[in-house]
Amino acid sequence: MGRIGAPELLIIAIPFLALYFLPSFIALSRKKTNRTAIIILNFFLGWTFIGWIVSLVWACTTNNEPQTIVVNNNPYSKEESPSHLQKNDFNEKLNSLQKLKDLLDSGVLSQEEFEQQKLKVLAS
Repeated sequence: MGRIGAPELLIIAIPFLALYFLPSFIALSRKKTNRTAIIILNFFLGWTFIGWIVSLVWACTTNNEPQTIVVNNNPYSKEESPSHLQKNDFNEKLNSLQKLKDLLDSGVLSQEEFEQQKLKVLAS
C-alpha cells in the first residue's frame, strides 16, 4: 500500500503533463502563427513558473493581423478638371519625348530604339 506502481504514477503524471503543456495546446488549438516558438518556450522553460506564464500569455494573445496599406498612385486631385489632366498628360509625353531625344543625341539609344520608344510614348 505504501508503494506507488505504474498505473498510479500514470494517473498522477498525465494531469501534470497536460497542465504543463497547456500553453502549447492553446497555441495549437488557436492556430497561432508563432506556435512553434510557444511550444519550444513551453518545453524548455515551462518548468520555471515565469516561463510557463509567459508561454501561456503568449498563446492567449491574438495574432497580429497584417496591416493593409493603400497607396494612391493618382497624382491628380479630384478638383482638377479633365482639360487640366489632358494638359498634364500632354506635358508628360512631351517630357518623355525630350528625354528620349536627349538619349538619342548622346548615343545611348540607336535610331531604331528611339523610334520604338517614341511609338510607345505616343500610344500611351
